[in-house]
Amino acid sequence: RNLFAFMQAPKEKRDLLLTLTPPSAILDFGFSIDDLNDSTDKSKIQNPKSKIEEMTDEQNLIFQKIIHSKDYFLLWGPPGTGKTSVMLKHLVGYFFNNTEQNILLLAYTNRAVDEICEAIENIGATIKNNYLRIGSRFGTDERFHDQLLDKKIEAINNRKELVELIQNHRIIVGTVASISGKPELFQLKKFDRVFIDEASQILEPQLIGLLPKVNHFTLIGDHKQLPAVVQQSSEDSATNDSDLESIGLKNTRNSFFERLYRRALENKWDWAYSILSHQGRMHADIMQFPSEMFYENKLRILPEPIGKHQTKMLTSLLLMHENKIVANVVNNRVSFIHINTLSITPKKMNEDEAKEIAKLVLAFTDHYDEKNLSIGIITPFRAQIATIKNALKEQNIAEEAITIDTVERYQGGARDIILISLCITHKRQLTSLVSLSEEGVDRKLNVALTRAKQHLVVVGNAEILNESIIYKEFITRYGVV
Repeated sequence: RNLFAFMQAPKEKRDLLLTLTPPSAILDFGFSIDDLNDSTDKSKIQNPKSKIEEMTDEQNLIFQKIIHSKDYFLLWGPPGTGKTSVMLKHLVGYFFNNTEQNILLLAYTNRAVDEICEAIENIGATIKNNYLRIGSRFGTDERFHDQLLDKKIEAINNRKELVELIQNHRIIVGTVASISGKPELFQLKKFDRVFIDEASQILEPQLIGLLPKVNHFTLIGDHKQLPAVVQQSSEDSATNDSDLESIGLKNTRNSFFERLYRRALENKWDWAYSILSHQGRMHADIMQFPSEMFYENKLRILPEPIGKHQTKMLTSLLLMHENKIVANVVNNRVSFIHINTLSITPKKMNEDEAKEIAKLVLAFTDHYDEKNLSIGIITPFRAQIATIKNALKEQNIAEEAITIDTVERYQGGARDIILISLCITHKRQLTSLVSLSEEGVDRKLNVALTRAKQHLVVVGNAEILNESIIYKEFITRYGVV
């Protein structure tokens, strides 16, 4: 259906999405695009006239760049850079308050749509009267049930009232799937602008039929984090076609965002993309490894005073503990613990790692006198999740206060303490553990490491993990506890 809609679109729209033609150049607004993209010294760039206090100078400049852009804009937002809570909120607020434009807000998952709803409700009290959410109450946080279209049409008696309801709400929010399932929405309402969060998890066929229906689209994503879920292998997904490869479509596993971003970079369409480099989630010591290995050393800590209220800093004293491993880990921001467990055949559970994780949970909860200390445990296998839960139960640790899940379920979340149980007992398991992009970025490891705010502990078998270049670099850098 999307392919059919794409083929019906005007040729100029098709050429734009295929990257056969560049997006229209940005209007001049007082500073050099080269300076914004390449310079680390933003002080020489003229500040925008209408500076938003909640934003950093960099965010303000990118904000101006987006609102002046033509056709489309690509916003690369690494973890904790405020792409939804700050940038998307103020962009929606700007177009809602200063124009009469209709706005469509989309994301890949319902959890991300919940975050969008939370962000835009912070724009002001009247926004609730102006946005509708498309979707089911089963996939929607209870806080936003009243905004559901299905809820609002309960009092409607005829088609005219339905049309009026939709036309009177300038903002529509939903997942890409839920909006695609309601094509009649575009017959009732013309959208001027669409913002799509989590765009790096969305494949081309899911978007190419939708985007020609709007005047401008902004894609927000991070192609260094988890990609779209695809069952086919990389070999089966390869295009092997010179015409497709010439527009960057080399493998259908890659997202539309990634192809468009690479093409913009390659062709120097610098008016159509930017990266947010200041993050307010990770402590500087935790940020260092992902920044160097995955983000070309571009990540920075949010400047004061904006950064002050972005990340809660835990206060602690030097821990003296009879267990030297526990003392070492709690007194350092990043640690690796070696567990000498091997097996003849691959196993998806490791009791030794689970017990070590339970000890660490006790150590951190005893060490920090924090009522709302958040601890997250990440592991690749469901069987290990159950094993860790049993280990916590044996130590009388309340499971409700801890989130234990796979890395795929953690994307978008963050915790004060992140404990990672890699559960690798055989070298054949490395292939399922590592998710390399075309650039050689281990996207699973990147997501796992960047969930941590204050402490990060990785537990695994160093002998096996050293077979991976990236894990070997991590272990070498932080040592084995």
